[in-house]
Amino acid sequence: MKVRHSRLALIAGASLVTLSLAGCGSSKSSASDAVKPAGNATTTSMKMDHSGGSHDTTSPTGSGAHDMAGHGDVLTGTATGDSPCEKSSPKPASPGQVNQSGAAGTDAEGGHGGRGMLKQLAVTHADRVLLSKQMVQARAVIDRYPTVKSAEAAGYKESTVFVPCIGAHYTNLKYLAFDPSNPSELLFDGTDPNSKIIGLSYLVFSPGGQPEGFAGPNDHFHQHNANGGLCLKDGLGVVGGEDVSVAECTKRGGKKGGKIMENVWMAHAWVAPGWECTWGVFAGECPELGGRLGGTAFDAPAPQK
Repeated sequence: MKVRHSRLALIAGASLVTLSLAGCGSSKSSASDAVKPAGNATTTSMKMDHSGGSHDTTSPTGSGAHDMAGHGDVLTGTATGDSPCEKSSPKPASPGQVNQSGAAGTDAEGGHGGRGMLKQLAVTHADRVLLSKQMVQARAVIDRYPTVKSAEAAGYKESTVFVPCIGAHYTNLKYLAFDPSNPSELLFDGTDPNSKIIGLSYLVFSPGGQPEGFAGPNDHFHQHNANGGLCLKDGLGVVGGEDVSVAECTKRGGKKGGKIMENVWMAHAWVAPGWECTWGVFAGECPELGGRLGGTAFDAPAPQK
């Protein structure tokens, strides 16, 4: 199931991968845009502009690509506006993260509308057996890295602040091929050393299109490539979302990263005990995950304008 690429190709994509969540998440930039260091990475506390961040549609190619017919359907009415996620972030951080649109150039998955619970497609017996083994491997990661402190000790570095619905992302660029036991990102309920793990995110460098991931049709990969991509500084820090213009990105000391990022795909796995997200184990957002941008999952939501 692992996607294999040359070492050089992985290194070429690695320097821009840490954008991820923005993996999904912070593709909105703030009026304050306070940049802070995190390990060797530069991150941005971003208040997201929901009108601008969108994702590219890339048709899967190659024998290992998923069949995306019906992939990512959302069950109507399951997002009521009452979940902690929706109260903290009334609009999604990024369209692809919730399978929105479906028009070419706007959504990496060709999704079918809005946030909410994902329709689960049938899984064959063989895939179910393999998926069960992969879930055991993924859940073992939760036990290995229970806190931010333990993740950092293993080489993961902060790549985003805490973002409602998707968490704070910590990235390890060693893991850019899909492996359930070694996700390239760990998600936490905050950024303090004792903040607890809440989920996983798999960044995969895949030039041939959407990569193979977990067995079956229900995992969901996405990208951040619209409007030239995210604004990246020093190859590691997200200093602006897809909506930021080239001129504004340059002013912030960054460069638009869409060209190289077109080969990077991302998928979440909500497998941490206590965070069994009701929208689905592979959903782009976790409805139970509220909190405040730049804070923790337990802070009161920021006042809405």
